[in-house]
Amino acid sequence: MSSRSVIETSGKKVRTKNISRRVRKIVISPIKEMSILADTAAQESKTKIISFGQGIPYWDTPDNIKRGIVRALDKIEAAKYTLEPGITELRELVAKNIERSRRVPKVSKEEVMITVGCQEAVDCAIATVIDPGEEILLPEPAFASHIEQIIQFGGVPKFVPLREKNGWHLSLGECARRITKKTRAVLISNPSNPTGMVYSKSELTALSALARRKNLVIIADETYDFLTYGGAKHFSPASIPWARERTIVCGSFSKKYAMTGYRVGFAYAPEGILYHMLKVHDALAICAPAISQLAAIAALKGPQTSVKTAVRRLAENRKAICRELDALSDILTYEKPMGAYYILAKLKRPNTDSFRLVLKILREASVVVIPGGAFGPTGEGHIRFSFAGKPEEIKTGMRRFRAWAKKWKKENYAL
Repeated sequence: MSSRSVIETSGKKVRTKNISRRVRKIVISPIKEMSILADTAAQESKTKIISFGQGIPYWDTPDNIKRGIVRALDKIEAAKYTLEPGITELRELVAKNIERSRRVPKVSKEEVMITVGCQEAVDCAIATVIDPGEEILLPEPAFASHIEQIIQFGGVPKFVPLREKNGWHLSLGECARRITKKTRAVLISNPSNPTGMVYSKSELTALSALARRKNLVIIADETYDFLTYGGAKHFSPASIPWARERTIVCGSFSKKYAMTGYRVGFAYAPEGILYHMLKVHDALAICAPAISQLAAIAALKGPQTSVKTAVRRLAENRKAICRELDALSDILTYEKPMGAYYILAKLKRPNTDSFRLVLKILREASVVVIPGGAFGPTGEGHIRFSFAGKPEEIKTGMRRFRAWAKKWKKENYAL
């Protein structure tokens, strides 16, 4: 792997003159890069590209939320800045939701801020807890943007390899061995993007105990808290009484309510930490869009049947794509995801450059998958599939991928 950028791997030359060293160190998330390249490929080839790339639910935003937006448009408040931490009613609703969904008692609105998606919440958390040169433990394969976010704020991602043969679960010993005097936090995705792993209560309790001993902050990206399979249960370290004071929870409305384009999320943290996160939020965004916050209010106040429907649809997609991947056991192996809607599949061809491979797949099969190397060193030699797409597109895309993969193997895995 020569670069963390798919676009640069494709041969694009990039300007470095007048560009800061800090920004030259980061890349656009390869997840988004593949969408950009796919759009160009579709225009050039006039072929419909099937995407297993970016995780976008295939159904529309529920009607009750859209009706709430229509009502909101009649109010002048929809066109104005909101309070910097967010609309008071929304913060109160999020606080109540955290109490119910994560069993955290007595959450106040002063511990909640509304952000421009979960990603901005993570930005605010990272910027608040590290200074340049300091480290954040990052169990990996990790969400690609988390790597860039740490580097963006001058930090160092301290990779902690996860055990694929053990369902991508965490080794506490590996975490402990990587802590130094510069380590300030640990950043987790739970359920995990890209592996679909769900941390157990015992894992997170042990990790929280280590964080307490070493005076670390836990940043928990819980975007997929609602989405687990096969009896797996989401557990948040914020629900551990003695861990609550050092835990920052970052959440989202995007996937749960099919609101990816609205860009609205939240952060929950002790008031003393959140005060400083608000400084970063103010400098980055001022506030989340008012209309998106009003949509989030409608989401939380309305019926939750759409969430149950979403889980059912995605569970069906999971079964379908696993059947397809099982038929390719001579090409790849994978751990069945227990949460979120991603599968990180390991290629049986050794020393495969995942960045070059996904470009080949896009070019020859008109299918988008994401290079495993985007998610950290342990991800190399893998490719990530999202199964959030339409069932018929999963079927068509996997038919294309299967035909391509058999030809690739026959050609002795040429790159």
